[in-house]
Amino acid sequence: MTMPASHSKDAQPKAITLLGMSGVGKTYLSAMLENAGWHRISCDYEIGHRYLAPYLQTSMQNADDIDGLARFVGLVGAPELGGLPLDTFKERQNLYYEAECTSIRAALSAGLEDTRPLVIDSTGSLCEIEDTALIDALGQKTLFVYLQASEEEEQAVLRRAQTNPKPLFYPPSDFPAWLSEYMEREGIAAPEQINPKEFARSVFPRLFASRLPKYEAFANRYGVTIPTSSLRHVKTADDFLSVIAEACT
Repeated sequence: MTMPASHSKDAQPKAITLLGMSGVGKTYLSAMLENAGWHRISCDYEIGHRYLAPYLQTSMQNADDIDGLARFVGLVGAPELGGLPLDTFKERQNLYYEAECTSIRAALSAGLEDTRPLVIDSTGSLCEIEDTALIDALGQKTLFVYLQASEEEEQAVLRRAQTNPKPLFYPPSDFPAWLSEYMEREGIAAPEQINPKEFARSVFPRLFASRLPKYEAFANRYGVTIPTSSLRHVKTADDFLSVIAEACT
């Protein structure tokens, strides 16, 4: 593990980036730290409320209110089934990616301007950012804390994705092959013939599996991995910081 230059294992971290898949507890823990006086930045909120606001039909009110952002990102496929044409889908994926990068740059600037300790509630797609200089800057200024889901939690995420497939950001290097393979397997001639939810259901396990080693690599390089089982008895910000301190030793 390479600790950020601004931290040591014997000192309470002054800046943290919470990392992990959606639903693992990042928002809950960042809110806990905020209530204890930390400066909290939700990247989901910043992306939807600030950087993509001109494109959304409704304004985000808080970090949990991401429905409008999800509708904008959308699902690729037949418009009559609620899907987006492939060109529109790709354009929105690009806009989302740029907004996420901008939210990270803004979070780093905010951390320099605010004297309070900083907690960044990152998106589940932080691991897809290909700007290595940006990730390195974030890793040097903040301690990455990867909240590693249990096997039971992973299975629950996979089941939810089948029951209620949601719009997500797909890695640009993998998406074309995933789309092409799905269309060939299902005998689909053109993207506008895709059932949007069926494609999302089909591709999610691959997306999920591809992200886990990326999270681990970030944590190995810039911080620590904390299994969610270690958080069961965490009730306060001090409890959480103690868990982090133990992981850093």
